[in-house]
Amino acid sequence: MKSPIINGVSQTGLEQYLAARQYEELYWASLFPIKNVNTLDAKTIIGASGNRVAANIISYDATTPELGRKSLSVKYFDIPKVAIARRKSEREILEHQITRSIQGNLAVIEDYFNDLDFCWDGVQARMEWMALQALSATTMKLSVTNNPLGIINETTIDFGMPTANKEVVGTVWSSTNAASMKPLTDIKNVMLEGRKIGVNLRYMLMNATTFDLLTASTEYQSAAKQFLVGEPTVLGYQSLQIANTVMNALRLPQIVLIDTYVGIENAAGTVAATDPWSANHVTFLPDLVCGNFYAGPIAEELERPLDVIQSKRGPVLLSVRKEFNPSAVLTKGEANVFPSWANVDQCFSLYTADAATWA
Repeated sequence: MKSPIINGVSQTGLEQYLAARQYEELYWASLFPIKNVNTLDAKTIIGASGNRVAANIISYDATTPELGRKSLSVKYFDIPKVAIARRKSEREILEHQITRSIQGNLAVIEDYFNDLDFCWDGVQARMEWMALQALSATTMKLSVTNNPLGIINETTIDFGMPTANKEVVGTVWSSTNAASMKPLTDIKNVMLEGRKIGVNLRYMLMNATTFDLLTASTEYQSAAKQFLVGEPTVLGYQSLQIANTVMNALRLPQIVLIDTYVGIENAAGTVAATDPWSANHVTFLPDLVCGNFYAGPIAEELERPLDVIQSKRGPVLLSVRKEFNPSAVLTKGEANVFPSWANVDQCFSLYTADAATWA
């Protein structure tokens, strides 16, 4: 059995902690469930199911007509490494030990595993960012702003949504256009386009800003009044429950509200809260499961260093290592993951900030 890295953090303790720890459920897990693969290159096969193609009515003794096969497209991609680390310095180790000797184990039990939680949350946050960027912008580009301490890709990663599936609104959704904009009509138009290719769009994803604009519109509030009998004001129209009651009554997709922020830390150590959902986009889905998060093998798991304790939860490998001169403890979380949007050709995007051009 490996000896503890610092008092209270052993191989067994690490495994037990990760097995019992309850972490916050993020959006990516229901949208892109994990799919474990054995390589770092993968492919997504995209091919719409579309409308059912009717058989032909033919005469007896006639040759049965042979119909064409729908074409499939394949997108190849590399699975990148997502990693984060935090160091417990020599001074922090000494302060930890002093506190423990004076106040006992309970006083420092949270400190035992704080860095593990930090690294787990960090990998999860980047996975959340990737999933929501893909679904909202339909593309992804790593920049000095959104990935300041990592790689910067020269080209934009396009997840393959057809241009025909990218729609614009009749009137821009804004607070100044609350009386004139027609969000329910815009949604119905997207639904019609979906039916043309044989897709029943059952969900629409949007962030809180877009949701607030929708529910503040005159068109929406007029539709909602019948469900708020006796309400003297518009109080309550902004309820997600009421909004989905309205959508259900009108046979429109249910709203899935994406309300989350991810912290991005730059080289100077400043953390900026970032909405991973691309502004002014509403994404329409036939199903909440859009594809998979591909999870590839991790080198440190295959060739485990002798001086490291480690444990894996889901796709994330967490490890703790002693360092010398000066003394320190390094905690690291990593996963080789990337989302694959398999039904992208059956999904639609509505851009609410322009009535002419999708962006």
